[in-house]
Amino acid sequence: MSARLRHFRQSESGAAAVEFALVGLVAIVLFLGIIEFGRGLHMRNEMSYAADRAARQIMMNPAISNAEVELALRDAMAFASSDLQITFGTESSQGVDFRTVLIRHPVNLTIPSLNHRRLMLSVDRRVPIR
Repeated sequence: MSARLRHFRQSESGAAAVEFALVGLVAIVLFLGIIEFGRGLHMRNEMSYAADRAARQIMMNPAISNAEVELALRDAMAFASSDLQITFGTESSQGVDFRTVLIRHPVNLTIPSLNHRRLMLSVDRRVPIR
């Protein structure tokens, strides 16, 4: 019986599987994190592009309604969902009046263990009113 026990202690047949289990888990989580980060950057870039288009519309036609700008914003974003929040406002700084556009969208992570908290992406623009 001791020869059999000694054989199991010296055997390395399962070492590769154990090493892969340890390293593979870290590699998979890292890979999913990179995908999530890239997806978030893509969403942020789309939101920034849409905000720039809205600012351009407001600069070209200061009398444009908020509803028309919101419609153009939603059309400019491929991922626009019901969670997309668009807020319009006005503010004044050093005697100059601005129209503001704030776009917010929550990011739902695909990694289940990290999805306990919602991340919120936001982009804002200030457009001077003539």
